[in-house]
Amino acid sequence: MNRYIPPNFEIIQKSVVGDANAMQKVLAHYNAYILYFTKQNSIVNYVYAEEIRTKLMKAILKFDIDR
Repeated sequence: MNRYIPPNFEIIQKSVVGDANAMQKVLAHYNAYILYFTKQNSIVNYVYAEEIRTKLMKAILKFDIDR
């Protein structure tokens, strides 16, 4: 896997509030990890990948950044 620079704090704050562009940047950061871990017999299972992306988005929106 390539080494990615993680999203900065401002991007994370915006994604928690629901900014679509910020959410896309966070998902883009984790996309390589998601695709890597959804492989079965060297084939990417895109159904599982979408489920993981959906769960990640839900978790981001529930996250309490002010604690």
